[in-house]
Amino acid sequence: MSAVAAEWIKLRTLRSTWWALGVGVLMSLVLTVLGASTVIARWDPGRTSDQAAMGIVVAVYVGVVLAQLPFGMLGTMSVSGEHASGMIDTTFVATPSRVRVLMAKAAVLSGAAVGGSLLISVPGYLFGRFFAAEFRPSLLPAGAWTVIAGGTLMIVVTTLLGLALGAILRNGAVAATALVAIVLVLPFLVINLPGGEQISRFLPAYPALQLIEQLPDIMPTWAAFTVLAAWGVIPLLIATVAGARSHHGS
Repeated sequence: MSAVAAEWIKLRTLRSTWWALGVGVLMSLVLTVLGASTVIARWDPGRTSDQAAMGIVVAVYVGVVLAQLPFGMLGTMSVSGEHASGMIDTTFVATPSRVRVLMAKAAVLSGAAVGGSLLISVPGYLFGRFFAAEFRPSLLPAGAWTVIAGGTLMIVVTTLLGLALGAILRNGAVAATALVAIVLVLPFLVINLPGGEQISRFLPAYPALQLIEQLPDIMPTWAAFTVLAAWGVIPLLIATVAGARSHHGS
């Protein structure tokens, strides 16, 4: 618990934390409001209350996912910044276990990602209900929790991916470049390869799209959650092994 508390203190006292959170939340909230209002304005009058509510939730969480890159950058900065400043040595003196330090960072960053997604989704959802009041949307229709869980998981996974890249590469610029390449560039490159559509199913964007847009022809819900979660867990395992080898080799 002391390691988690220490990481929380470090995270909340860093100026870069508030910049990343502020940019991510504000940018996503603005785009969520614009996107939701545009989508709702095009609805036909015959839409039911459940359809209206589901449409609002989907529109909101499409906006939430747009914040993934700033949160991923927060993950890279949380560890690469310590390597750059030399503060990582102090961290390991206080907590010698590299695994414990990495897991503490992961726990704190996951909490920050969930909190940030709520700062986007709650105001966005309330705005959507206000803008779509004529359709009398229900509260949360069947399937809404899958969208909510999928959108939130995408933010958490990207944040943890950023953390893992920062821990492995130990250079903020290189880790940030790798994060952008994986999140934004790789899907466009892969889709143009032979069999690219099948390969794309194992990239983080594809299962997130399945969970948020509720497209049954892509993959089962359980498979989408599994693939998406793997992008947060496997890089952290690699970072843990790399950190342990580095420690024994030094």
